[in-house]
Amino acid sequence: MKTIEFNQSHVTEEEIDKTIKKVRGIILNKEGKALLVKYAGIYMLPGGSIEEENEKEALQRELLEEAGIESVKLEDAPFLKLESYDRNYYDRKLQADITRLTETYFYFGETTQEINKEKQNLTESEKKKDFSISFENLSVIEYLVENNKTDNPKKGNFDREILTVLREFKKYREEQEIEER
Repeated sequence: MKTIEFNQSHVTEEEIDKTIKKVRGIILNKEGKALLVKYAGIYMLPGGSIEEENEKEALQRELLEEAGIESVKLEDAPFLKLESYDRNYYDRKLQADITRLTETYFYFGETTQEINKEKQNLTESEKKKDFSISFENLSVIEYLVENNKTDNPKKGNFDREILTVLREFKKYREEQEIEER
């Protein structure tokens, strides 16, 4: 698994107040389109926080909650890990700025199921902040992200994340094809 670090503010390990673990996925349907979430004006891949489960269980749970998809064939291990260091990150629970490390694991998976809104279990925040999910071509996702207009201050971080993951996923798939030959 490849690891990419985003640490523009040069945070050291000793400075970290809190570490958050997340999981997201590039989930393709039978047409080769990937699930894409738009939430609070920002595009992202489906997924979220890892609670009291392993990474794959967390992603399966998130896919059910966000897309109503119950069956996804995930690869055994993530293809990418992003480490994002943020100084002065506002923590809503603590109501204070902290220095935070977010470790996000990215899996590749496939599904034959469609989005099932009747099985979605969105949070109140997701309902209030115009949560939507759809299957899109990978090239369209890149275009949507690059041309998205929003005043959400977290847009830059999420755009950097999804565009990096799309680029790394393309390389990953090319490496897989070479190995299969």
